[in-house]
Amino acid sequence: MNRLDLKQQLEICYRNYKKWKELAFSSDGIESKKAMERAFFWLEMHSAFFAVGTLEKSKNMDKEDILKLIQLKSKLVERLAEYAKTLIEDF
Repeated sequence: MNRLDLKQQLEICYRNYKKWKELAFSSDGIESKKAMERAFFWLEMHSAFFAVGTLEKSKNMDKEDILKLIQLKSKLVERLAEYAKTLIEDF
């Protein structure tokens, strides 16, 4: 399985953010609200991936720092899985 590099991860987050933001502004009611929530989700993911990518490039990481980084990545995966569930439920 190929791993996406940081640039690809950030691009995916930005494209999704932009898509959902545009949908939010072109819709109304509950559809607009859901689209805005998804836009904010992708904005949060963009920030989180950027932070994780910055931490990964840090040269002075001890075992505890590496463990915290793994935990952060795990939380990102959990958030993405929760997001996928909402997409399935709304489908």
